[in-house]
Amino acid sequence: MNDYFARQNLLLPPEVGRMIPKTKVLVPGTGAVGNEVSKNLVLMGFQVTNVDFDYVEDSNLSRTVLFRKEDIRKSKALVATERLKEMALTDNPQITGLHGNLMTDFGKGRLFMDHDIVISCVDTMQCRAFISDWCVRTGTPFFEVGAEGLDVNVAFYAPPEGYQQISDGKIIEKLPSSDGFFPKPLNKFTVCLREEIGQGYFDGQRNSCSGFKMKDTSLQKIPTIQTSSAMAAAIVSTELIKYLSGKDTLRNKVLFYYGLHHETLCCSYTPNENCLIHKENIPIRTLEIKPTDTMGDILSKIRDQWGGEPLMHVPSFVFSGHCACCGKKMKINNRSSEIYDDERWCDECRSRYDDYVMRQDYASQWDRTPVEFTLFTAERFLKMHPQEIGIPQDDIVKVVIAGNDRMEQLFVRLKPVLR
Repeated sequence: MNDYFARQNLLLPPEVGRMIPKTKVLVPGTGAVGNEVSKNLVLMGFQVTNVDFDYVEDSNLSRTVLFRKEDIRKSKALVATERLKEMALTDNPQITGLHGNLMTDFGKGRLFMDHDIVISCVDTMQCRAFISDWCVRTGTPFFEVGAEGLDVNVAFYAPPEGYQQISDGKIIEKLPSSDGFFPKPLNKFTVCLREEIGQGYFDGQRNSCSGFKMKDTSLQKIPTIQTSSAMAAAIVSTELIKYLSGKDTLRNKVLFYYGLHHETLCCSYTPNENCLIHKENIPIRTLEIKPTDTMGDILSKIRDQWGGEPLMHVPSFVFSGHCACCGKKMKINNRSSEIYDDERWCDECRSRYDDYVMRQDYASQWDRTPVEFTLFTAERFLKMHPQEIGIPQDDIVKVVIAGNDRMEQLFVRLKPVLR
């Protein structure tokens, strides 16, 4: 029999060897660093999910191990998944590729509650903050990985050691777990990425006076070389193995590697008492919903299960608008946060007039959903299914329940069931 992991297992406790093939790792970002991280994880035997909305470009090929010339203009996440399946050594490898926007296209329950570890390889502050916030809310340990030029930084955020629940309900105080599964951390995070980047939103210059996104024509590519990506992946993969073995040394710290002089610096994070995510303390509850359930059905189920009158916060979703130049009705069908400013004008006017941004003869008249749903919301909206208004399958939504002299806030996971 082939023992593909023989040398690896010489280094690891037997319990860790049993945990690895059952541990699910989410890797947002499938660029140079994401390629190297995913390759290491698959060769070690982990379950891996890649997420990316981007496509392979020619400049990616010299810095990525999973992309080839024939992959140019194909989905990064889907191509990476196929290559990883080819190199996987485990039987029936659990490797998944999700093409789309991590923040809007996929349910947060599926991404953060159904994975044991997150290794963030994204390069925008907005997405980094999103990942950090939801890892803290769901109690999912996560790594932050970056490479620029010759330099690398790796940070690891996780609850303090102690009080982790394994699958049979027993409580352990330190990894590795004896049952072969990744345990559920019961302690709260003491620090997160917000200690580094601060509070608030990070849309940068992408929003215009209209409130919609602006196309970033001056987008700067991050300069890096093959060795930086490989170094970043080596560090984070090593720390992950150490973490599962109960020997991690980067918890709630950041490691900087400076390639020019081969210097390293390790800094601890100091808890920020003003961190809004740490202070939030809103529980997550699971609600099973059927594919046929409408928004009205879901609100009724919330009322029946937790009592009181529910108010659900949802993203604003735009169905249509009118061209600011000619008044033509335009189909939009997108979240307000994902609409670009120039979509206020129709394609015809944008191509016909060089000064179309100055032509504002008609009101846009957006047909959109309310951002708060109750059982008293207009029937038109209550009859819609969640995905019709931009709520992806298996998402987590915020709900306020009022009644009987109480006001309670919940995050509710809308978990799909087939029965």
